[in-house]
Amino acid sequence: MTYTLTLDERRLTAEIRDEHGLWFRLRLLSSLDTMTRPDETLGEPVVSRSDGRIEVRCVSSQWTERVTTVELHDDRIELRTTVRGTGRLLTAHLLGGHRPPNGFLPSGSALRTVYSPNPDHPSRVLRPAVEPAVIGVTGDGAEPGVGRWLFAPAPWCVAGRRDQGDWVSFALAAPVEEQTFTSMHYAAGTDGFALRLDYEGHTEVDGTFTTPTLVVHFGHTDPPAALRAHRDLLLTRSLAREPAPPHRWWLEPMFCGWGAQHHLSLTTGRSTKDFATQRHYDAFLDHLARHDVVPGTVVVDDKWAEHYATCRPDQRKWPDLVGWIAGRHALGQRVLLWWKAWDPDGAPADACVRLPDGTPVALDPEHPTGRRIVTDAVEHMLGDLDADGLKVDFLARTPSGTALRHAGRKWGAALLHDLLALVYTTAKRVKPDALIVTHTPNPAFTDITDMLRLNDIRMLDAVDPDGPVVPHMRYRAEVVHAACPGVPVDADGWCLPDRAEWAAYLAVQPELGVPALYYATHVDLSGEELTAADLGDVSRVWADYRRGLDGAGEPS
Repeated sequence: MTYTLTLDERRLTAEIRDEHGLWFRLRLLSSLDTMTRPDETLGEPVVSRSDGRIEVRCVSSQWTERVTTVELHDDRIELRTTVRGTGRLLTAHLLGGHRPPNGFLPSGSALRTVYSPNPDHPSRVLRPAVEPAVIGVTGDGAEPGVGRWLFAPAPWCVAGRRDQGDWVSFALAAPVEEQTFTSMHYAAGTDGFALRLDYEGHTEVDGTFTTPTLVVHFGHTDPPAALRAHRDLLLTRSLAREPAPPHRWWLEPMFCGWGAQHHLSLTTGRSTKDFATQRHYDAFLDHLARHDVVPGTVVVDDKWAEHYATCRPDQRKWPDLVGWIAGRHALGQRVLLWWKAWDPDGAPADACVRLPDGTPVALDPEHPTGRRIVTDAVEHMLGDLDADGLKVDFLARTPSGTALRHAGRKWGAALLHDLLALVYTTAKRVKPDALIVTHTPNPAFTDITDMLRLNDIRMLDAVDPDGPVVPHMRYRAEVVHAACPGVPVDADGWCLPDRAEWAAYLAVQPELGVPALYYATHVDLSGEELTAADLGDVSRVWADYRRGLDGAGEPS
């Protein structure tokens, strides 16, 4: 083995060491709290050990039975907890739990540094091990303190190391339909930690329930290697799948109009959404074409539709979207339409996830009417309008809250996957080569996405709005390529602080994925004009990138 384990039955800890010293004192306790009470360990647990296996059987204040099973492998430790009884699950604490009279007992740790694959800060990739990290399907860049929305979800995998040497990872393995939690927390403390999954009362236990398997995996050279090992393990257990080969046109350079729209917003004082019009997009693209910048794919961004849920064109903005798309097709270009996930605008309340007073907050993909609305919207966009695919956004608006009411039994990541699966299967039925772009670089989600976008470059109200762009985007691309190899990457391109940062990111985009341009005449935040020389640089970068595509349609 790459580690040694010493069991302390009195403290219920497993001390993990290797030739360099202590890794952890893992607490072999779990607490699966419900909406009615915390799950406390009472009395003395019964610990049994056989070759390669430890079993901890506890008396619980909530469940008729709670058993934590530990399996020992040469390079990893796997833990899972099974409870028996009834209750609405609120949170699951792993590697730590409530034990009177001492309160909550976490694991001990010698870690000094932690890596999260969720880009929740514009310039920080590594953090001290005493700081928390969150991976999930919820977050909102418009709200203070909840900026963790860029990857939704990132891989369920956190990596850490001591002062030097190899990395260890903590990762979850479970079928996606069993991922009914909204977030995975690395809950750090002074020289200790535990993991927490938020179920929010929407997972009802009546009989038995088993947590996702927690895999503590040793021997990684760096964090991307930890993500690759996590993905490989999921593949071997049929919990993820290999992506299908991309169609050649998917890899063409993109133009998305949101940055150009935002420039007009800042110069006029009007809403950015006001400029998602047929007239403005023609102006953007005509200006670029005059400088030999011709995207292969055009993304019509927010808000081209009259209502988010139903996705019918706003006739005041797009008097002939069908004809406009046909015109782009005649020029050899493809068109993606921006689709806002979850938004109930235009849907009846009974088709939605609702507050207790009936107020709709999100489309419900498990409600029959909600499913019909989503299906009809996708059929209309790709069939009637003849668009070529969708840029799916706002996935971190996955509904969250114990008070919410909904039709089915799924919640959290499982409910998000259900929504995206409905979009994806409908799109492929209407148009088999349709391109579906999401920001879900989680191996369990590779079956519902064709391309992964790196998402907005910075948060406008971030703690460090002037942090470095290129290193942070390299980190994001590194996460995607490690966790979901073979899935094309949309490099994105909004928003950038000034022309110099724009030029720097333009130069490296082809290394990261498919180049994407968000501006036509100006950089929005600085107001600097993009000169003919600047657009000439775009033309040259794109031409070099296109020459680098091999015959199979893959970047060389």
